[in-house]
Amino acid sequence: MTDKWLNWAGNQTSYPHSVLRPDNENAISEIVGLGVAKRLKVRPIGNGHSFSSIGSTDGFLVSLQDLNSILDIDKEKLQVTVGAGIILSDLNAQLHKLGLALPNLGDIDSQSIAGAIATGTHGTGITFNSISSAVVGIRIVTGDGSIVDISESENAEFFEASKVSLGALGIVVSVTLQCVRSFNLELTEFTARLPEIISRFEHAELSSDFVEFFWFPYTDIAEIKICNKTNSFPSRVKTVSKFVNDEIIRNLGFDLLNRFWLRFPGTVNRSMQLLTKEGDRPTRVDISHKIFCSKRRVKFIEMEYAVPREQLFDAFEAVRHITEGLRIPVTFPVEIRTLGADHIPLSMANGRDTGFIAIHLYNHAKSRAFFHEVEKAMRQFAGRPHWGKIHNLDSSDLVKLYPQWNEFTEARQALDPDGHFTNSYLERVLGY
Repeated sequence: MTDKWLNWAGNQTSYPHSVLRPDNENAISEIVGLGVAKRLKVRPIGNGHSFSSIGSTDGFLVSLQDLNSILDIDKEKLQVTVGAGIILSDLNAQLHKLGLALPNLGDIDSQSIAGAIATGTHGTGITFNSISSAVVGIRIVTGDGSIVDISESENAEFFEASKVSLGALGIVVSVTLQCVRSFNLELTEFTARLPEIISRFEHAELSSDFVEFFWFPYTDIAEIKICNKTNSFPSRVKTVSKFVNDEIIRNLGFDLLNRFWLRFPGTVNRSMQLLTKEGDRPTRVDISHKIFCSKRRVKFIEMEYAVPREQLFDAFEAVRHITEGLRIPVTFPVEIRTLGADHIPLSMANGRDTGFIAIHLYNHAKSRAFFHEVEKAMRQFAGRPHWGKIHNLDSSDLVKLYPQWNEFTEARQALDPDGHFTNSYLERVLGY
């Protein structure tokens, strides 16, 4: 008997032999052994927030949701060890109570920590790095059922490769994270003409901590968000007005608009021009994770490409040109972010300061043409796709984009030589 599994966005479905929920590492080791005996692949899953088929399997699907607590705290080193299945929103809240925080976060906190690091999930900040860069230790169950600790001091040859692993090296049971002391962020947001926003972005990128902007299709308008660390206290926010803005306008209202646009696509162009207005919002101060992350209840599907930072705006112009020539309307803003270079073999920012372009479509909209054209354009910029988002590249393309590809391959051959954790997605992107 098989179970049906569906990801968050509803665009990926698979029928695993069984969905299993172990609550300890020994149980995971036993599942791996059973998979070997039954000749069934074993695939870990976090909170199902990837848009790619990275979590799909017809074998054992191992949910990590019961491995969801803080296991150890080193107050001197500011390090915490957590279960692989803990959701980022829960982790952030618990860290804050301890006076700690992660150095950088993305704009969604619905992922499990293991899923976030496995796919290279990131935020923005040219002097910062992805969530994976906070990893200082990983404990995994490998292809033979062994439980292995990986860090700079133990099995160090696998350490960097394990930080963005696609779930291909083993099943992560716990992660040790290098935190910083809890901090507040001051958020400045304003909407203006695109040339002004781009100019402000390029200045703020070097003078501020975290900067990103969103371009609204069919307009010359964009919104920039600039965040800086501050010693100021959190702003007083009226609960009712915050609820109206976050839940009624940004989620419920936007969902209703997308349903309308789906039926009447010819109205999108005019609607965007009417809805986007120049102006600014009051500066807001809050706990870091409350500024970094927001709730996204309107379901969408997403493609994101990473390009060399110096080519970011050429790549962005290519996306703008594609958007304006489509028959299917684009109703979500195009998101622009940057990160500093790192040395993680399968990180999208490996070896280069990086610009990110993320495109989204309502999950009921037709995406093939838009995503296909953007992906084709990204090739001329040596674009690297986000592992957890829609893309169609295979290993013959990807090996050319990652200078440390062989380092990851060697780690995989050592930890899972028989491919017990593979699926069709990994076979496509890793070659076996």
